[in-house]
Amino acid sequence: METKENETTVIIDSKENDLSSEEKKSVSFKWLMVSVILGLIVVIGFFFIGDFQENIAVFKSIDLVWFAISGICLLIFWLSESLTIYTTAKISGVKLSLWKAIETNMVGQFYNSVTPFASGGQPMQILRLYRLGIDVSKATAVLISRFLIYQTTITILGVFIMFVFFDKINSLPSISILAVFGFLINSAVIFFLLIFSFSPLLTRKIFDLILFLVSPFKFGKKMKKSEEQWITKIGEFHSAMKNLGKAPFKLFIAFLFTSIQIFFYFSIPYCIYRMLEPPTVPFSEIFSFQGILFLIISFVPVPGAGGAAEGGFYLFFKNFFAPSNIAGAVILWRIMSYYMNIFIGAPFAMKIPKKKKV
Repeated sequence: METKENETTVIIDSKENDLSSEEKKSVSFKWLMVSVILGLIVVIGFFFIGDFQENIAVFKSIDLVWFAISGICLLIFWLSESLTIYTTAKISGVKLSLWKAIETNMVGQFYNSVTPFASGGQPMQILRLYRLGIDVSKATAVLISRFLIYQTTITILGVFIMFVFFDKINSLPSISILAVFGFLINSAVIFFLLIFSFSPLLTRKIFDLILFLVSPFKFGKKMKKSEEQWITKIGEFHSAMKNLGKAPFKLFIAFLFTSIQIFFYFSIPYCIYRMLEPPTVPFSEIFSFQGILFLIISFVPVPGAGGAAEGGFYLFFKNFFAPSNIAGAVILWRIMSYYMNIFIGAPFAMKIPKKKKV
């Protein structure tokens, strides 16, 4: 009779596929270096926009109160996402402490920041939950649920922003086109995730297609040998996903935590604005432009949307800052909204828990 441990190795084999400490650190270091190099290139470029001495002087005139508030926004952003993971774990029937949810979140923040399309966060979070003794199918359900809630909240907020601030966005044709494009991509992601999560028949067909395409390769042959076990895991995943509809109050709480998370993350540009400028632009306007910018850069295929994020912030917000302050504003925004995820997330990512039996 197969044990639960043997079943779990279908997805992540403890001997072959599970990353060792050194391998994991090597992968992390490679992507970290890519992110740092991209960041340095962009930062150097922005320092030479306009007067170099003026750009340096910006950092001496920062309002430290608003700098501290931006830090509080970031802490609430991290805590809110951790609470969403904690809540979706409860919905999926997974025992996960709040501290383990915080650790899992920070691992995701690190790998999302240093991988293209923010694609590394969820796989590494699933691996971490697996090592904590949580079945892979349930761990996947927890994180897919969180991602669905997040994408849905972001998309609804994007529609609201475009509706309320239609005149301002429409006055910039290039931005309005990109905003619609970003909205369509986010909507498509939600659509395909919903199909994958709640349509076992279609998921099975997709799996069969993938199996056919990879069958000539060595790893494809391994998948073929364990096909029935994969199907069992997919079934367990769908069973866990069905729990979403059985806990409407917890689902509402998860949406609430995600809304708080997004609100405070999108508030960081206003904090940057108040660090450097007198308050002549309303919070709602800066918040809405950050929302549209986020929709646009979400799927730029480089770590942290490097280059596109900085360029987008410059184009979107240059009218809100004095010419001598905009370069400094871009750098401060990237430090608070991106690089802090790497610096604070790195210790969590490097801490590899001993694998527990499921």
